[in-house]
Amino acid sequence: MSRRSSIDSMFTTASQFEPITLEDRIRITFEIANILQKQEFLRKLVKALMAYGAPAHRLEYILREVSRTLGIDADYVYLPNVMFLTFYDQSTHTTETHFIRTATNFNMHKLGEIYRLEKLISHGEVSVDEALEFIDKVANDPPFYPVWLNPFVYATASFCGCVMFFGGRFKEGGLSAALAVFFGIYELFTGRYLSFQPIWEITICVLIGFVSRAVWQYGFCFTPVAFASFIVILPGYSMAVSIIELVSRQLVSGVVRMVYSIVYSFLLGYGIEMGSELYGAIRPESITEQGQSDECLKASSSTTCRTVISRWYYFMTVPIFAVAYCIFLRARPPRWPVMIFVAASGFVVNYVLSCYANAPAQILQVAPAFIIGLFGNIINKLTGKMTLDAVILGTFYLVPGSLGLKAALGFFGQNASGEFANQGAGFALSMIETSIGISIGLFIATLIVYPKGSQHTPLMSF
Repeated sequence: MSRRSSIDSMFTTASQFEPITLEDRIRITFEIANILQKQEFLRKLVKALMAYGAPAHRLEYILREVSRTLGIDADYVYLPNVMFLTFYDQSTHTTETHFIRTATNFNMHKLGEIYRLEKLISHGEVSVDEALEFIDKVANDPPFYPVWLNPFVYATASFCGCVMFFGGRFKEGGLSAALAVFFGIYELFTGRYLSFQPIWEITICVLIGFVSRAVWQYGFCFTPVAFASFIVILPGYSMAVSIIELVSRQLVSGVVRMVYSIVYSFLLGYGIEMGSELYGAIRPESITEQGQSDECLKASSSTTCRTVISRWYYFMTVPIFAVAYCIFLRARPPRWPVMIFVAASGFVVNYVLSCYANAPAQILQVAPAFIIGLFGNIINKLTGKMTLDAVILGTFYLVPGSLGLKAALGFFGQNASGEFANQGAGFALSMIETSIGISIGLFIATLIVYPKGSQHTPLMSF
């Protein structure tokens, strides 16, 4: 291979070195600025979707579709609370990788606004400048619900959940609501101290377990009070999401979330059992007598059909429980009727199949989730508005968080003679089985309504 000689360079034409015109410089500058602006929008979109509670198994799909619409060559890899996004430049053969980390919370109103923005972008109705301005406006929007409302929301959900799901009477519901208020206040104050964050769940569970066992002499049962007091942090929804991720071939995030859910269940169970055993050391008869009383045996074996209180109270507790979770999901009041309708429909199907049709467990897991997903997707297709909030609310009626906690209590208290003496790892398997049924029902509903997927806007559903 020879080098060019100096003689060859004498014959080089000047046209090869013509200077770039001003118009070309302006065009290139605008193109580069446009690309950088689109990349900035995608980074902000990633953070918004993660922060407001978008379905984890849909994140990569949504972002790839939006990137393709914007003409940006990018790839995404999602882990719980972390997104890796890489921008490719085929002309220069370079890449630029970003790591975006944000905590996942629920804010269905802001997520609905982001979904509306996605639709506008997909149809080319807004520019990137307008999209950036809108996404910043959504992020800076002040909270609609004040923080001091959380304890009362927890109390309402605990009261309704106690009498609906855990076989409690009204007095157990009242006590669990009082403990939930303390739990909400404790959460507000401990969140300000970094050293408290790793242990705040277990410390409050120790206190709840102690109080739930200490009130045995007044005729209270341990199961409804202890479980319902912190119903909002039971890991059933996280377990259901992990199964959905695994079914969607999101293996890394699904396994990480599943392991976290199981460990979190055992963490809560350890705290409850520790508090119970602390009072049991003071009054040993509290465990045996409370666990063997007729009322507590009925509470431990209660189901949707076999309740301690009259089932007619479902007409009161089901919508109130839904309203509490509407606020917990940060949905605005105009969205409440649709959310309550979809969630209540799933509960009614579950009630009818279990009480009148004597359906097997697999049908009871799949059918209510299918109805919730079907109604949610149909409403989404007819109205064009996001119905993920209604589907999430419906799954809160179905998620098996209490099963995982019972497994933890059965594990730590397996030598005891109380309510959980014969309950062990079988409940953990039941929790996984129920989550699989929920994911199958939701996927079948999406397949029926959107057999080929959506044409323009990426699906914001399960």
